[in-house]
Amino acid sequence: ADVPGTAAAAGGRIDAPDDGGDDEVEMGGEGKRVASRLANLMKKDLRDLVSPQDIREAERVAARLGAALRDRRSRRRKAARRGQGIDFRRTIRASLSTGGEPLRLHRKVRPEREVRIVTLCDVSGSMLIYARPFLAFLAGMMRSDPTSDAYLFHTRLTRISDALRDEDPLRALNRVTLLAEGMGGGSRIGTALAQFAARDARRFVNGRSVVVILSDGYDSDAPDVIENALVRLRKRGCRVIWLNPLKGWKGYAPVAQAMAAALPHVDLFAAANTLADLAALEQELSRL
Repeated sequence: ADVPGTAAAAGGRIDAPDDGGDDEVEMGGEGKRVASRLANLMKKDLRDLVSPQDIREAERVAARLGAALRDRRSRRRKAARRGQGIDFRRTIRASLSTGGEPLRLHRKVRPEREVRIVTLCDVSGSMLIYARPFLAFLAGMMRSDPTSDAYLFHTRLTRISDALRDEDPLRALNRVTLLAEGMGGGSRIGTALAQFAARDARRFVNGRSVVVILSDGYDSDAPDVIENALVRLRKRGCRVIWLNPLKGWKGYAPVAQAMAAALPHVDLFAAANTLADLAALEQELSRL
C-alpha cells in the first residue's frame, strides 16, 4: 500500500501549483479591486485559504453550485394536461383521425429530476491541509441543498450532514470536530467506501445520485478493497466523481495503487485544489 502524504508515492516529483500570482494590481476603483481579488482567490491553492473571508467564499461557491444542481431539470419532457410546450408529435398523430385537423393540442412539461449529491471527504493526515476549505465547501452545499448528504472518513466513516447545516459556523465546526475523532491520522479509503456502499448508500444513493469523493487517493488498504467497494457502489446506478487536489499540481500522475485501482470505476476524475476547480463542477455534473 502507498504511504499517505508522500509525494514520492504518486511517482516522481510534484511541483506546487501556480496560485495565479499575489502581486498587487493597480486598479482604478473599488469594484476592480474586489474583482481582481476574487479572480486571484479563485485560482489560489486551497491550502492557502486561511482567512475567514476566504473560507466564506468557499461556502458561497458551494452554495451557488448546490442551488444550480437543485434547480436542474431533465431535458426529456413528459405528456401533461397542462404545460408550457406543445407536443407536436402527439398532436399530429392524433390529428390523423380527424383528417389532419389538429382539434386538440397535446402538451408536455419538463419534469423535475433533482440530482442528489452525496460527498465523502478524506480528512486523513495527507489531506489535513485541505480539510478546512473542503469543510467550508461542504457546509455551503448542505445549507443550500437540503437533499445533499456529507461524510468524513479517515480510518472510519462518519456522517456530518446535520452538523454542517448548523447555522452557527463555529458551533458547526465544533460539532464536526467532535464527530471526526481521529482526524488527521491514517487513511483507509477502501474500508470507508465499503462501509458506505454496504450501509449508507442503501438509503441515500440511487440512479439520480452523484457520489463525490474528495481525496488524494493515498490508502493503507489493499487496492482491491477500494475497487470492490466502488463496483458495489456503482451497481446502485449512481455516478461517481473523484476530486483529487493533487491533480492540479504540475507533474502529478495517478499512479498510487489505490487511485489507479479506482479510476476505471469513476465517471469523472478532476482537480480540486482551487475554488475555480470546485465552481467548474456545475458544468461537469450537467454532462453526467
